[in-house]
Amino acid sequence: MGDINQEIYLKKFMPDVNGPVLEIGSKDYGNTSSFRDFYNNSEYIGVDLEAGKNVDCVADLTEGTGGLKKNYFSLGICCSVLEHVRQPWKMADNLTSLIKTGGALYISVPWVWSYHPYPDDYYRFSWKGIIELFPNFDWKNIYYTTNIPNEFFEVKDGDEDNKLKIKKRIFTKKRRYLPFLMINMIGIKKTD
Repeated sequence: MGDINQEIYLKKFMPDVNGPVLEIGSKDYGNTSSFRDFYNNSEYIGVDLEAGKNVDCVADLTEGTGGLKKNYFSLGICCSVLEHVRQPWKMADNLTSLIKTGGALYISVPWVWSYHPYPDDYYRFSWKGIIELFPNFDWKNIYYTTNIPNEFFEVKDGDEDNKLKIKKRIFTKKRRYLPFLMINMIGIKKTD
């Protein structure tokens, strides 16, 4: 399940999928967008730690692949999940094994965000951190999004978050703080 900017990003950069889709963190809590509705012409498997609406498979991807087919999925969607994982490198390895060669992986993680435990909150990720966690992917379309609908900032030289910071602390109607920033990026799995 994702927010409005994650949905906008996917519709722009991954409008079509030819093959099965895997969503990690798929449980519907009633306050997020459903990617399942957008990819309704594809086989769609939602994975979460506990059963619920939009969950097809209960699995902890830090412990293994939960019986999911390896090298099978054409698209993996992992939005706002990795910050809640104690050992994200283990999850990254297992998730990588599920995506087929040439398949895509959409990652959206917080870079600047408030503490939000579910079940807890452990990490913030830079775009370079995601590249390190998932070295078997070629990454593209790297953007920051905020909590404002359709507010996107392309990451070109790696210094965009410094360009976004507010230099003066004055009270105006404009932001007076570094905005909430999510990293959004799509990787294409390289040949094994």
